[in-house]
Amino acid sequence: MRWTLDDVIEAAFSTLETEGLDKLTLRGVARTLGSHLNSVSWYVKTKQTLIETLADHIVGSIDVTDLPEDPVGRVRMVATRYRDATLAHRDGGRLVAGTFAGTGKTLRVADTIVAALLDAGFKEPEAARLCWSIVYFTLGLTQEEQTPCDNPRGSFHELVATGAYPALSRVGEELIVADSFDDRFHYGLARMLGSAKV
Repeated sequence: MRWTLDDVIEAAFSTLETEGLDKLTLRGVARTLGSHLNSVSWYVKTKQTLIETLADHIVGSIDVTDLPEDPVGRVRMVATRYRDATLAHRDGGRLVAGTFAGTGKTLRVADTIVAALLDAGFKEPEAARLCWSIVYFTLGLTQEEQTPCDNPRGSFHELVATGAYPALSRVGEELIVADSFDDRFHYGLARMLGSAKV
């Protein structure tokens, strides 16, 4: 049987879901595919190339059509779709964050965000910086969400009680339990879009 690149990508995502990013290998993908290693390495030579291919596929799946007329609303919707696309795959945030796939698919998403920021009245340098900030914020929050902690409070209360962190003692519980990841995402995005200089 002759395998295609689409077959390899599908098998790689299946392997990612079962094994996680750290254990993702070309051999594992070949095993999932039911083929020899050569069938996979014909399309992707190294693990890094495989990761970049998957990242490009994830970001390339983001729909940049049917967006609101309001430019800030467009940015919010694309950023939300970006987050949804990375959350749809195990370790998706970390996988995408570790790459820079400057293909037409990924650049199309950045172009849509920057165009909306320019339409909203941001100057070129601010639009570029804010685009990066939104992407970094989205990926960072996604990575945290995809890496659950058994005890999110840890020794927070004991450490704050020492008096060594007066500012943290003032905000207390708000810092660690107040908002869901959805709340944090929408709040952070609103602050970035609302407080950046036009």
